[in-house]
Amino acid sequence: MEKREVRRSMRRPVAALVVLAALAGGLALAARGPARHPSGAGPAAASAASAASAAAPRPVDLADRIDAYTAAVTVGGYTAPDPAQRRAVADGVRSAVDGRPDRAGRLLAAVGYRLTEFTEAVSGRRTAEIADASGTDPRGWGRIYLDLSTPAGWSAQVPHPVSDSRTEALGAELFRAAPGGVLVLAGAHRRAGTDGSADVAHRDDTVFAAVVEALAARGLPGVQLHGFAEDSLPGTDAVVSSGAGTAGGIAERTADGLAAAGLAVCRAWRETCGRLEGTTNVQGRFAAGLGVPWVHVELANPLRTDPARRARVVAALAGAVSGGP
Repeated sequence: MEKREVRRSMRRPVAALVVLAALAGGLALAARGPARHPSGAGPAAASAASAASAAAPRPVDLADRIDAYTAAVTVGGYTAPDPAQRRAVADGVRSAVDGRPDRAGRLLAAVGYRLTEFTEAVSGRRTAEIADASGTDPRGWGRIYLDLSTPAGWSAQVPHPVSDSRTEALGAELFRAAPGGVLVLAGAHRRAGTDGSADVAHRDDTVFAAVVEALAARGLPGVQLHGFAEDSLPGTDAVVSSGAGTAGGIAERTADGLAAAGLAVCRAWRETCGRLEGTTNVQGRFAAGLGVPWVHVELANPLRTDPARRARVVAALAGAVSGGP
């Protein structure tokens, strides 16, 4: 009896110590609170954030996107639009410029076009793309890009992609370099179609012309980009003109900026620049009729095809369009 009692009395303090240790551990956990995710959110919130990040669309490099698009531009593949189709795309662009994407979408859908938005990878700006809903461009009507970060203030026009080598790259880089731009890109080679029907710089019955005219009617200055072979005007890097209009501030800034970049510039309002003055350009004549500033820029091949030289041109043009009319 005495031995059992001694053993029981020895076990009681040990059990008490175990209970006290357990209570101390529980109090410590309570003081610290529930376990936290390293990010500061609970496991459920962290999972939701991870899923949202995975679902978010990736930024789009506009230059790469346009390169992929123009890779399909060939001498074939052009369908002339009828007046209603031209008007529908132009009205859709007008609505997008006015900040009415739903209306723009309805107008564009009626002719097989659509409006989508993405974040442009280099500029970081929200951008709208107006393009054939198929994702390709079987009719060759072209695409339009709008900077959604600020009200539209100017347009870049590329009437002869591929034909005038790398003017499409120049247009994309200029659009990224200066806020408030609208990039209008033709969708067919200038020799596609019949009877010059795809040479949009010299036709007023194209989607390209309808869109450029809609923007000019809003008073947006335009810069149209072209290319020439060096033997067309030896010793000249660039020709700047206002087509059928009168040279104004934007034309002067364009020529001055290119000259400051070390280029030999022919100013068509001061000297003869051969057949590169753009006086027969349809979009130039339309802008001149409205008194809207418009610039026709012809560039020698190296200024378009060499990335470093093209960057100098882009900087000069960006400065010109950012300086007002």
